[in-house]
Amino acid sequence: LNALLGLAGLAAGVGIGVFFIGKGFSLGRALPQNRSNGYLFTFVIAFILLIVLAAPAWFFASKEGPGSMHASVLLSLGAGLLVGALAQRSRLCFVGGIRDLIMFRDTYLFTGMAVIFVTALIGSLLVGKFHLGFENQPLAHTQGVWNFLGMTLAGWASVLLGGCPLRQLVSAAEGNTDSAVTVFGLILGAAFAHNFKLAAAPTGVPAGGQYAVVIGLVVVALIAVALTYVKTPVQGRVASGQKAC
Repeated sequence: LNALLGLAGLAAGVGIGVFFIGKGFSLGRALPQNRSNGYLFTFVIAFILLIVLAAPAWFFASKEGPGSMHASVLLSLGAGLLVGALAQRSRLCFVGGIRDLIMFRDTYLFTGMAVIFVTALIGSLLVGKFHLGFENQPLAHTQGVWNFLGMTLAGWASVLLGGCPLRQLVSAAEGNTDSAVTVFGLILGAAFAHNFKLAAAPTGVPAGGQYAVVIGLVVVALIAVALTYVKTPVQGRVASGQKAC
């Protein structure tokens, strides 16, 4: 049930993002790049995989806690390849599902979200891991306000970026260097949050994490307003040309 508050926050963030998109928000035109740029992200990820498989002495991995609880590397790789292929073919995007439902009344991506939810629910019921309630949930805290606000930030930022983290990952693998930068930003941001004690825990959201969420909302709001209402001469000419066409 804690996740429902987060889901409501995600929908609220997507709704705010859709408002700015409707008012003309744009990150600028996409420009063709050298083909080799499209392979860079895949090469970097493959290099990281080789490091994981080689497990050198200087490569540190969690020995306890959630970080240590995972399937074998090869099983994870196989599942990732399968899910990645399905996500690429279906254009699955969690934020996009809510966005398209609000903007176009299109239920295609939203239906995919519903199928994933039902599948996960059935799986949890079959293995006896479904426990309805707010208390004593795995890795979840009961601070509903910060659940809501944190996911509002995630939904708002994702809409302005053009897709959720899953969509950004798939797009990066397709050769989109903007998405590749986004994925590396997510990785660095997660590392920063955990190393500087900003991340949430079952005990709640630390004060630093609360400040980070508020600062994030302010920054995203400034970006949204600036790229919606403050047009540079170049943006103005591009917009005029598009309208004339």
